[in-house]
Formats: sequence, C-alpha cells, structure tokens
Amino acid sequence: MRILISSSRMPFALDEIRKLGKEGHFVVATDTFRNAPGSHSKFAASWATTASPRYDTRKFIADIAQIVQDNAIELILPAFEEVFYLAKHAGELGPAVRLFASSFETAARLHDKVATRALAAELHIPVPRTTVVKSRAEMREAIRHEPSYFARPSFSRGGVQLLTNTGPLAGSVEIEACEPTPENPWLVQEFVDGVDVCTFSIAQHGKLAAHATYIHPREIEHAGGIVFESIRDLDGLEYIRRIVEATGYHGQISFDFRRTPSGLVLLECNPRPTAGVMMLSPAQFSAALFDEQARTLRIAEPGVRKKYSVALVRDMVLHWKEIPQDLKHLLSGAKEFYAEPGDVLPALYQFLSYTHVLNYRKDQRPEDRKGPDLMAAYFYDILWDGEQID
Repeated sequence: MRILISSSRMPFALDEIRKLGKEGHFVVATDTFRNAPGSHSKFAASWATTASPRYDTRKFIADIAQIVQDNAIELILPAFEEVFYLAKHAGELGPAVRLFASSFETAARLHDKVATRALAAELHIPVPRTTVVKSRAEMREAIRHEPSYFARPSFSRGGVQLLTNTGPLAGSVEIEACEPTPENPWLVQEFVDGVDVCTFSIAQHGKLAAHATYIHPREIEHAGGIVFESIRDLDGLEYIRRIVEATGYHGQISFDFRRTPSGLVLLECNPRPTAGVMMLSPAQFSAALFDEQARTLRIAEPGVRKKYSVALVRDMVLHWKEIPQDLKHLLSGAKEFYAEPGDVLPALYQFLSYTHVLNYRKDQRPEDRKGPDLMAAYFYDILWDGEQID
C-alpha cells in the first residue's frame, strides 16, 4: 500500500516508517522542515515538506492533497496533532485516500482533558479528584483546598505545562505563568502517587486491533520518556476498550495511567501515537493497521526495550548528578532507537533537527514560551490547543 506518514520529526513516526517499510509498503514522509529525522530513513521512499498545520492550515491541507495526488497515496497516517487539522478537512485530501483517524469531533473530545475526564467518570473509570478552573483566581482557590496537587491545561501534551507542589517538578512552573481561560481551562487535580503506566492501541471502528503497555524507566527533565520497556499489564485494557467502544474510535490512541495500591487511575488520553508503538513488531503493527474488522487483538510482547542514547548523554551533560542513572541505562541492553543498524541516517538528522529549536526561539517571544525549549520546540507548529480551525 502507498502510505503517507506526517510529522516525521516524531520518534514514533520514524518507527512507523520503518515498520511499514519493512513490511513492503511504499511510505512517503512529511513534516514542516526538511531535517525531520523520519524523512531520512531508508524506509521512506520519498519525503516532502509542508506548511505548518497550526499557522497556515489552508496551505498545509493543500500541500498534503498535492502530495497525495503526486504519489497516489492510499492511506494517511498522522503521527501527531496535525490529525485534528486533517480530520477537519478530510474531504479535501483526495477522493481515493483514507485518513486513519476518527472524526474531528471524536478526536477533539478525547484531546480535551476536561471532556475525557467526564467521559471516564461516566464509564466508571477511576480518575483523580478534579476541579476545573477558568481563571487564575479560580486556580488559586482550588490549589488552596488541595494539599498535594498537579494542574495542567485541558489542551496540553508531553508535560510541557505542569503546575505542581509535589514531586520532582514541584515549583518548576509558577502560578503567574498559568493562564486558565474559558476556552482552555485548567484541571487542578489531586496528586496521584504511584508508578506511570502508558499504553498505545490501534482501534478499528470501535474495536481494538493492537495494544501495548509500557513504562519509561528514564525521563527527560521528568517530563517525557527516553528509555522505554514493554510490560505485561492488561489491567487498563478493559478501560481502554470501554472508551474506544463508547466513542466508536478509529485510529491510533494512547493513554497515561498511574498505578496505585488501589489500581490504575486514568490521567490522560492522546488520540494519536506515542512511544508505545515501538513495542509492537512490524508484523503486528502492519496487520492491525489493515485489519478493518479487528478480528484479532495483537498484544506487544513484554521485555521490548528501547532508548534514546543522545538524550541520555545530553542529560548527563546538563545534569551531572544524574550521570550514574543515565550511564546505567546507556549501558543497558535496551536497543538504541535512532541509530538502528542499517538505518543510521535518522540519528544524524536527530542532531540536525535541533535547528527547529532555534526557529522556535526566533518565532516565539520569551513570555510566550511554554516549558523546556527542547520539548516545546518539537511541538509548537504542529499542535492544536482547541482553537477554531478554518
């Protein structure tokens, strides 16, 4: 099949390019800048650049439609939040192409943390005690009644914005930097102590076709994983099945839980892929992607381990006290992700893609920057925070 994978900067996009290429599919990679690592995998038959979906939506849609036409693309596989822009304009992408995603309304509902929490409560899925606030004054009042809390916008991702008084990120964001609004309220939640458990699934019209559960033993600045390991933990599978069936979800979907002595607590949903896709084999991923009846549920084997070696080295340089832990993971048996044997060019472009960080710093006023530059820069021109899409 001829497949287009967008946001090829993302590591899980690179993983999907490799998986589908290995399975014999013709893969075209796209992103808003030429140095995106996934675009330079040997498993990408070709690549192209597009306008930013966030800042120039109409041009982005036109660019994707042209790439679809030029390459006779049959399936579009979004890897990040460009999925919302594509879903909104799905009818303009070409008469013969399918978008592997739910309707805009369904995806937007699950991207909205307030709406997702309400849905989870309806489906009897445990969630943290929550107060929704729409102003800084309401936030101050909510925090006053919550001894240990974490707060974040309803539209957010990757730990870029997180206000908390507990754990390693306590105090990293000041309340003056938080701007809850009626359009993008914040959730002030009780701090749930426990172990992070993450999942990735492929859903076909309300049924699950593939599933992976994983942990991240090492994180970058306590906000995103840089070492990953699949585990055999199916406790969250029933919760995910409830949401997928209730919404008729179609596409890639990911969840973050926290395991407590009482069981799993749902923290958030991302209606897109995450690092969990790396836990599936190429055959599992490809088969699930085209199993439109979801005849089989393919579950990732436990013990698959991947690492971002450059991120571990960077952490050692910036945080010397972390050297013993980083070194342990660097020398572990986890497989290096970017420099895969036989496909090492994406590792070089991982370095070259840091030019995107410079563009972020140039484009964003210091007061508008949200969270660590490295993470925020990787998202800023392809994210969606609930704004009107024209």
